[in-house]
Amino acid sequence: MNKVSSYNKWIDVGYELFSEEGHEGIQVERLARITRLNKSGFYHYFGDRFIFFDHLIQHHLEKAKDFANLTRKLKDFDPSFIQLLLDEKTIVFFEMQLNRNRNFDSFNKAHVEVSEYMAEAILPIWSEYLDLSPKIAKGYWEFMRDSFNSRITLKTYSFEFIRNMTAQFRATVIGSIEKSQEFNPYL
Repeated sequence: MNKVSSYNKWIDVGYELFSEEGHEGIQVERLARITRLNKSGFYHYFGDRFIFFDHLIQHHLEKAKDFANLTRKLKDFDPSFIQLLLDEKTIVFFEMQLNRNRNFDSFNKAHVEVSEYMAEAILPIWSEYLDLSPKIAKGYWEFMRDSFNSRITLKTYSFEFIRNMTAQFRATVIGSIEKSQEFNPYL
């Protein structure tokens, strides 16, 4: 096996494991067993787990930018963006792991970077979905994103789960805006 494909195999398997289990799922011996590669190859490419995490994060940043570009091409939040979330499950779960482990500086930095360009990409269809200005919708997106990341699991991840969660969120936002307008009709 050539060097490039060995490197890619380490990254691909590591990316999948990190997405499913977080940084705790990354053990060199386990990666070697799954990839059927020698552990010495891992140390040759990466030196240690922390450098490997840096490579995984770089890989994720590239994939997340592609995801953001796909998002920009969508016409609606429901069903198009929901379907994209399902189609790109590994990217979504990797980002969820970064979000859940923000106490690590490199994970937090990557999460913040991805969050910034994803917010920009999602805002046109998200603000339309909520029927709010992009400026107001952005704050709701951040809240929804964090709520989503705290609730998703590999078992619950389905079109119905995502649609129901976002529809409930939307109904809550609309309801709270209507209530505030009852108290202050100038809003």
